[in-house]
Amino acid sequence: MVHRLKRCWKRLLVTGLVIALCSINALMSSVYAADSSALHYQVSGEVKDLAYADTPVGQHGALSVQKVGAYTAPTIVDEMGQPVQLRAASTHGVQWFPQYVNEDAFQSLRDEWGLNTIRLALYPREGGYLHGNQELMDKKLQEGVQAATKLGMYVIIDWHVLSYNPNDDKEAAKTFFQKYATLYKDYKNVIFEICNEPTGTPWYNGGNRDLYTYCKEVSQVIRDCGNNSIIICGTNDWSQRIDEVAAKPLKDDGFENIMYSIHFYAATHYDNIKNYYRKAIDSGTPVFATEFSCCDASGNGRYDFANADDWMRLFARDNISYACWSLCNKAESASLISSSSNKLGKWTSQDLTQNGIWLVNTSRAFAEGDVGQSGVVQEPVMPEGQTPIMPEVQPQPDEQPQPEVPPQPEVQQPSEQPQPSVPQTPSTGGSTVNGYAGVDIQVMGEWNSGMVANGIVTNLGEAELAGWTVSFTFDGEITDLWCAKLVSHTGNQYVITAETYNQKLWPQGQAYWGFVASKPFEQSVSIQNVQVSVQ
Repeated sequence: MVHRLKRCWKRLLVTGLVIALCSINALMSSVYAADSSALHYQVSGEVKDLAYADTPVGQHGALSVQKVGAYTAPTIVDEMGQPVQLRAASTHGVQWFPQYVNEDAFQSLRDEWGLNTIRLALYPREGGYLHGNQELMDKKLQEGVQAATKLGMYVIIDWHVLSYNPNDDKEAAKTFFQKYATLYKDYKNVIFEICNEPTGTPWYNGGNRDLYTYCKEVSQVIRDCGNNSIIICGTNDWSQRIDEVAAKPLKDDGFENIMYSIHFYAATHYDNIKNYYRKAIDSGTPVFATEFSCCDASGNGRYDFANADDWMRLFARDNISYACWSLCNKAESASLISSSSNKLGKWTSQDLTQNGIWLVNTSRAFAEGDVGQSGVVQEPVMPEGQTPIMPEVQPQPDEQPQPEVPPQPEVQQPSEQPQPSVPQTPSTGGSTVNGYAGVDIQVMGEWNSGMVANGIVTNLGEAELAGWTVSFTFDGEITDLWCAKLVSHTGNQYVITAETYNQKLWPQGQAYWGFVASKPFEQSVSIQNVQVSVQ
């Protein structure tokens, strides 16, 4: 998920699997009895010069999806047929945070965070691959795959569809995956996630615009390139309705090494989504949790570590791989790196957010627990001389879980294919501050006849704000607006206001929103007269 609002397991031996599963429960209990805000492992910025045979890919080789042992559903296994759990961090949108796609960052994740996989989030829209940033994203994707390959890590290439029907960009997706399936067909470590969070699109309805049709056609393109890597298919409603797959899985059409994604945000998604997951597992659907976080569905707000721990118990039981959102220092709850840290790798404990601390504790417990080998689980302890990390101040929790909200509505691709002009850096569209709130709008990218901009409203006061409204002028026509709604548009004057799910802002809280607009051909735009009013 992107631009979310502020606030808002060594190998298992099959013959000992039942004992190992019991040991996993002990592992989870010992890990999660501890304070989620305290770091239980040393994170000092130290990295290791590992022989390739000792890296994750060196140990496990090419992966596949198989039914093994006592697991109810097929799961990921290595070249020896032994179950493997992939543990990943997901980047944020590469068009916004390209700097975190680097070897130092990945090596830190491998050597100190207990992770063996990186997920590269490549947005087609939202100023991404199809909206003017193809050159940058191709460059960072290839850099990321090469860095992961050098380090012996697995890498997920994520076509980060967000909140729309992926069939709308299906031909572009086919071109993208044909290119990279061909380029990486002999790589053992590359996985393809072909649609991140499609929404408003059923898995199967017999038509030609359902998710089944999209996934079947794109998967066939990958297989036609001679690439048999694992493919992960997104599911409806922000990859939550994984239960729908059982009625029409791709295996019925002869496809192998296919998995299906489930996403959750711990402070929003409880038994309502866990029940979809349980139904999917019981029906034999291979599941990969390609995105989750410990906060709410907006990517912000309060944490629910207890519920995140409960999700991990399910994943331990079923050998489910996961990717945690997100590897960046954006000032929001889901970030793994503190907004005060500008380091791009070799992080120390002080660089981690609470979400980052939880991920290290959880992933190191999975990675270092001697489960399935001896059946002994060691409780993690604080390294000598290291003090617990105190949490950053977090927002006061709501009494009830926040209602699930879409992180942002569909952003329509312009009618003509955007042709990027010279690469552009974000430009300030406007900023204003009053006694209670501040607002900033930045133009993130332009093409010949269109642009994409992001806005942030910040509560600068000491009391909760009940709502906010922003006005500004610019010579363009907003075609899609997310995480806000239009109040009025007269001439070049726009007034937008909060959605119901992001109107309240705690002190120092932020609301993220944005828009795509058409503009005069080959003319740059200037956003002016930016003002914010609050309630």
